[in-house]
Parts: sequence; C-alpha cells; structure tokens
Amino acid sequence: MSLVVKVFDISVEVKSNSIDDSQEKNILKIFDELSEETHLITNCFLDQESENYKDSPIYYFNEADNKVDFDYKKIAEDLLKAECKADDTRNSTIREGLLFIKVNNNFITIMKLEKLTVIDKDTYEIKSELGKEKDYFKVCTFKGDYSDIKIIDKNRTAAKYWYQKFLGLTRKQTFEDSTKEVVNLIEKDQFFQQEIVEKENYEEIKRFTEYYMFDNKKFDKSDLFNELNSSGLIELEKEDELFSAESENIDADFDISEKALNNKYKRTISTSDEITITTKNYLESLRDNELNFDEKNKKITIMIDDDYLTNVKEELGGE
Repeated sequence: MSLVVKVFDISVEVKSNSIDDSQEKNILKIFDELSEETHLITNCFLDQESENYKDSPIYYFNEADNKVDFDYKKIAEDLLKAECKADDTRNSTIREGLLFIKVNNNFITIMKLEKLTVIDKDTYEIKSELGKEKDYFKVCTFKGDYSDIKIIDKNRTAAKYWYQKFLGLTRKQTFEDSTKEVVNLIEKDQFFQQEIVEKENYEEIKRFTEYYMFDNKKFDKSDLFNELNSSGLIELEKEDELFSAESENIDADFDISEKALNNKYKRTISTSDEITITTKNYLESLRDNELNFDEKNKKITIMIDDDYLTNVKEELGGE
C-alpha cells in the first residue's frame, strides 16, 4: 500500500490539517528523529482478554481492510476524548498539540507533539531545538504484533491517558519485574555501556545508581542520566551513550518496587553463634550510618530509631 500521513489539531475539538508533498516530507523527518529512541521506550501490549480491547485504535486500525480510505480522524477523536474529563471538558493538565499519523506497509506510528515551538507551524520543518527536550512528544509504534507495541512518552512518566485510556494498552512488565531487572543488571555490570564499566570511576557510578533506586519512588532513565551528568560522574549527551543494549528492554520509567529492592539488598549477618542481624537493605543502612562496622575493634554499632527505642529498652533494658 502507499504511504499515508495525516495531521490533526487537537485542542477543544479535532481539526484535520491538509498537507502538501513538502509538508509531508518535513513531517516524515519528525517521525524519523523522534522514533529513533531506544532507551526511552515503555513496552506495552494489547490485552485481547480485556473487556474493551476492540475499542483500541490499534485494534480497529489493524483489523480494517482498507488502510488508505480508513477514517483516521476517529483516532484523533479518541485521543481528544481521552484528554477530556467525565463532563467532556478538556483536562487542563493535558497540553494541546498536533497528532501525526504515519502508516506504511500496515504498520502505524501515532505521534503527538505538544510543544509546537520546536517546528515551523506552517511548513512542519524542524527547528534546531528539536531533540534537546524530551517532555513534549508521545509516540506509539505498532508493527502488526499485539504483544509488542512500543510507547515513547517523556512527560516525566508515561501518561496513563496516552497508553491506557487512549490506546487501551497494558504495560508488559510489572513494576516489580522492572525493578528486579535493573538491580540484576547493575549487579552483573551490564546496565551501562562497556565504555562506562571500564571508566576509573565506574564503582562510584554504580553506587550512585543504587542510591538513586533507594531514594526515589520512581525510576526514570532520563532523570538518572541527568542526575549522573549533574553529579559530574559522567559527561554524555544522549541516553544511548550510557545505557547498554541489555537495558533496552527495561521500561523508560516505572514505580520502584521496595519489595524487589529489599529482596535484593536484604542481608542476614551472623556475628556469633548467639547473635544474628537482619537488615532490609544493608547498603542503605551503611550509607545512612544506621549500621557501622568497626573491623579493628570487631564491633558493629546499630542506631536505634526513636520509634523503636522504647521496645528495645523493654526487651534489653532489664536484662
């Protein structure tokens, strides 16, 4: 089939924008640039056992016999509906923008551009700042497999209204699975590019990353990338210079599972036949001086939290 490119203005209503060959060429350049990310992806799937899976634009597009004469405006209208509240008024927290649709060989890419200053609004030509920021666009790429649908959404975290409410998709990985995968790759020195692992300060980078996991409720590849740059531990321009090929399958962002962290960093330490110390996260306890090891004097000092002081006193004070 021939290439199909559509543009819709999404505000309080849907407006279809006509484009000429020159504008289409510029739009395809936007698709090429913003769809090339490998480390800003959230992996999703269309759950065909869910109640409303046939309402997904991915499904009704894929099942349509004629992709050329397909009513692409319906996809734009579904997006506007997802961006509105229950009373059908626009959700003020969701930015207006342009919806671009590209179809080629039955593959579809759906992209929303929210910061229109990065392109020429008349010609759709890319301006120099495109690519410097990552919080102004969302992309969905479908290549015919309902079990493998890629989402790029860098407005801090993948917006549920985009992948869930609008596209009807489900994340492939649970937050616990994603957390486990990150800490396992860190442990194996496979989370970062080999060039990073070979740096003299790699152990600092590795420890910084572990502490990032401990101190944040959400994991975000771009945020970690920025934090490492700000700390001076690395000086890189793009995420793919930092993260390894093995970490490409990890979602760009997710809620960090404390359970998964504790399972990984939990330690049971026997100091004698009579005494055993158990800590949820030994690394965090050492960093926060809750646990101090004095090898010279063969001592471990444990700080008692105020909330537990009375109980400890009752258990040990009278002995």
